[in-house]
Amino acid sequence: MTERVYQPESKASEYFLGDWTLCVRTNALARGEARVELENRLVLLLVFFIEHQGEVLGKERILKTIWQGKVVNDDSLAVAISHLRKALGDNSRSPDYIKTIPGVGYQLIARAGVAPSAELKPESVAKQAAESALPAVTDPRAERNGARIFSVLLAFVLMLVIAAIVYLREMAQTPVQDVNATAPTNPALSQLNAENQQRWFQAQQQLAGWSPDELKSAIQTLRDILQQAPAYAPAYAAIADAKIKLLQEQLGQKEHCAEVLGLLNKSVDLLNKTAAVDAQQQPILVTRGNVLFWCARDYAAAEQDYQLALQLNPNDDLAPMQYAQLLLAQGKFAESLLQVEKSRQLNPLNYSVPTVVWIYQMQARDDLALKELERINSAEPGDRYFHISAQRVYARLGREQESLQHWLWLMRDSGYSDADIQSVQAEFTQGGLIAVNRWLLARKDQIDLGQYIPPLSSARYALAAGELEVAMDYLEQAFVARQSPLLWGNVDPAYDPVRNNPRFQAIMQQVQQPEFPPR
Repeated sequence: MTERVYQPESKASEYFLGDWTLCVRTNALARGEARVELENRLVLLLVFFIEHQGEVLGKERILKTIWQGKVVNDDSLAVAISHLRKALGDNSRSPDYIKTIPGVGYQLIARAGVAPSAELKPESVAKQAAESALPAVTDPRAERNGARIFSVLLAFVLMLVIAAIVYLREMAQTPVQDVNATAPTNPALSQLNAENQQRWFQAQQQLAGWSPDELKSAIQTLRDILQQAPAYAPAYAAIADAKIKLLQEQLGQKEHCAEVLGLLNKSVDLLNKTAAVDAQQQPILVTRGNVLFWCARDYAAAEQDYQLALQLNPNDDLAPMQYAQLLLAQGKFAESLLQVEKSRQLNPLNYSVPTVVWIYQMQARDDLALKELERINSAEPGDRYFHISAQRVYARLGREQESLQHWLWLMRDSGYSDADIQSVQAEFTQGGLIAVNRWLLARKDQIDLGQYIPPLSSARYALAAGELEVAMDYLEQAFVARQSPLLWGNVDPAYDPVRNNPRFQAIMQQVQQPEFPPR
């Protein structure tokens, strides 16, 4: 899938922001003799703020504008804002530039606009527009599955489900337009009358908003369509799309999982009766495969969907990446690596994603994991997912000081105070990483530092601290809470200390039992 790049409303080459000057041709901020180079995505984000100076911009709006066509979560935006503040010398607690609006988004409060010297001549507009529309270089998986699964190390499993939403939307989405102006490009729309076609376009706008109210409105709009056109398959898939985004972690609950799976089954069954199965069914199969794997725990059915999706569209780089995670959970390391390699060949941007690091970690091949990690780090900026991988790899290699530095980075990025950081450093000085794990276990913070959130994070901290019975208590709570990273429990070396514990073995047996009878 080709990424759509945000196009600034103005075609200026320079902007002013307080006493800074932003040049989009060189991707740099300048103030006097000071100069700070920015990544392309950060430049686009900053221009978007400047063009909406003083407005309160919701997180969903920013994500859907700057990360067009990709599934990402709030973490990607938070990291980007952190980088901008660092570049500008801004303070989040007493900002001069970017203000956080709790529960809503962000606001550019500094004076900003097009630099007076940057007025464009007509003949230069096309050239500078091309120069300003630069490709992103950030981690594609973190951005796609929020999304592409790679969230793989942070909230990884939730992204398994959400990652294919973009494809779901493309399955049936036509650009919003006057239905009387041109013929719809989606052949399935011919099943709808003009009124319902307009409703369909309205639902797509609502789905793109990502806010709970908009998603609920989209579901109602789609239900109105199905009242008159109950055989319209894309509407069922679109409702599943909205439900997945609304439910998020709650999708793991049995009733929610059954509902979303039923919607996807209905869509697939209806499309099986049409002539356009290949074009429209493939992305739904990827999404259904994710749901079958993640919350229904039906490995066999999920594998069938992934394999059929690969057949229907051999050029889709998402399906093999998703399939690789299922194979990994089954301990099929070689097959999993083959799928990742296939995805990389289809989309070379996937070479920068630390999926292979994760697979090597699951194999307990930490030497290979470190080699791959160093390869990525040699040419890519270290983002949150890199630091999560590095913290784990160095810890397993016994290189505790290096592991600690990556953990401290994650803590700072997650908002821990300077006092907390100092406490962790003091604990490490006294007792190494074991003491740090005990400190985190005692805190029980609802923050993902690469070990997920409680109760699973508590279990992993306890395991690393050698408190095995405490760890088992938390692991049983994590199973009851349906924390999906347990899907990889059979291959994750973090659980080696309790691998032969009957309580752990009972959990793993239940994790691999399908939630629903086969269709």
